[in-house]
Amino acid sequence: MSVNLNFNQTSSSAQSQESSRLDYVLIAGPGRSGTTWLGQILNTYQHCSYKHEPFLPSKSTPYNQWRNDLNSGDIEELRSRFQSLCRDCYFEVDQPPPAKSFRRQNPKLLRLLYGLGKWIDPIKNLYEWYGRANLSEQTPVLIKEVNFPNELLPRLCEVLQPHLIAIIRNPFANIASYFKGVELSLFGQARPRKIASLRKDIDSPSGQHLWKYREQLEQMSLAQLEAVRWRVQVEPLVEYARTYEPSLVVLYEDLCADPHGKTAEIFEFLGWELTPVTSNFINQSISGERSLPKTSKAYYSVYRDPQESLSKWKTQLTAEQKADIASVIRESPLQDFWSDIPL
Repeated sequence: MSVNLNFNQTSSSAQSQESSRLDYVLIAGPGRSGTTWLGQILNTYQHCSYKHEPFLPSKSTPYNQWRNDLNSGDIEELRSRFQSLCRDCYFEVDQPPPAKSFRRQNPKLLRLLYGLGKWIDPIKNLYEWYGRANLSEQTPVLIKEVNFPNELLPRLCEVLQPHLIAIIRNPFANIASYFKGVELSLFGQARPRKIASLRKDIDSPSGQHLWKYREQLEQMSLAQLEAVRWRVQVEPLVEYARTYEPSLVVLYEDLCADPHGKTAEIFEFLGWELTPVTSNFINQSISGERSLPKTSKAYYSVYRDPQESLSKWKTQLTAEQKADIASVIRESPLQDFWSDIPL
């Protein structure tokens, strides 16, 4: 394999781009709602730079310090600092991209360095140095974030002024997917910590509409607790998206039912040109689950039959779990989004 390292990336023209204003697209939604699939679909747009969950507290990058300063910092300083972060490369945020119009790096070498960095820490530094991209105002930055705190979302949008895409999933399917992850030991939380976390969310400005559940949490089943969690995550997100411009609320079920049509609608919303590259990726992703060696990879994979994803919750959940979820969800103002949920 012939590889051009192209290490001399920082030209005078690239340096002059540092002052240009970047445009942002923010995909926001709770876990297990299709944020990853939608993010990878939009990442096929060859002119965008993709940032994968930069604000997760578990990631030790400067994005988290920036988030901590979000409420107290000066807007212009925050904007400038965020642009600098986006122009840098961080191993935990910047995954090896598909072909991009603004990248001169060899894509095979990027993937090689990224793969080696998972096993050899010093390689991460080499990947971050080589992977730094020269972004301009013609390069939209696509940010995919999961479980971003709703109380911080208005401030985030005030600073970055992004196109906001809120993607949500029917609560029964979302909770069934979460239970599957618990069954596979991929994640979980001790009940006292879960209750404490929910109570904290209810005490926040974006969760106070669920105050009636605050003192009932200890008596609730796990399914009911997860239904409260869904409401505290999803309802404020949709409410804010409805007041923010430009924004789009996307139902995961609509994306599953018509992946090409819904993607075309989203690309039109963003003003992006839809090309066969995106259509080909969608066709690959909906062809069914790939054979993956690790259960965790299969669980998080975007390669699956969307028709199966639409309905498998109906057999995954027990009748008791469905009834418990319904007892909380039937009071949600969003229940009318889905006609097939058992309320």
